[in-house]
Amino acid sequence: MIKIIMGEEIIINPTIEVEEDLVQKAKEHVNIERQVIVHVVLRTNIAWWQLRIWPSTFLIPKEGGGKSKLLNADKIPFYPQWLHIFGSSHRFTLIFEALPQDCSVFDLIEEIPQQGGFEAKGIQRNQSDVYHVEIRD
Repeated sequence: MIKIIMGEEIIINPTIEVEEDLVQKAKEHVNIERQVIVHVVLRTNIAWWQLRIWPSTFLIPKEGGGKSKLLNADKIPFYPQWLHIFGSSHRFTLIFEALPQDCSVFDLIEEIPQQGGFEAKGIQRNQSDVYHVEIRD
């Protein structure tokens, strides 16, 4: 609809066409914004040790539903690489897919074919989806 106000043509409720690839990129951006960030401090009594994370590490909602996959990690290498640690603690960050919206409590579980996988259970969901957990080995 076009109105003329004080000699100027003004379009009211214009039809807007958006390219499909822009719509798709916007949807991907929403999913990125919903990622879950877990900052971990790992503590041990050992002075020299090795550390790595397996891609088979998940956030698992207590209410059931799908697992959130590990997308990226900072300051910890992925299996099969090792990081050699000198000291009794190490901090690293894990980035996961979004949790289901109805999730209120979840576990961080590293599912591996050997002993010693990371576990942090009963993590209470918050609005920011940024968490700080401590794991003792």
